[in-house]
Amino acid sequence: MDLHQQLGTAHTEHDATVAGMFASPQLRRLIHTAIGLSDDSIDLLTTMSGRLRAAAGMTVRDPLDDY
Repeated sequence: MDLHQQLGTAHTEHDATVAGMFASPQLRRLIHTAIGLSDDSIDLLTTMSGRLRAAAGMTVRDPLDDY
């Protein structure tokens, strides 16, 4: 599947530009890896992240609650 054709090159290039602005190399890598994923895949990734936080004894929170 050609994600550039599906999403449009401008969309993925903008996402990659924004992802490159993060100071943390690990966070940049995660964001770059997620670019182009479907909404369902992003939801799954978010769920997995919450489970990893819970397993590590960290507070599980919805980042959208901050807005």
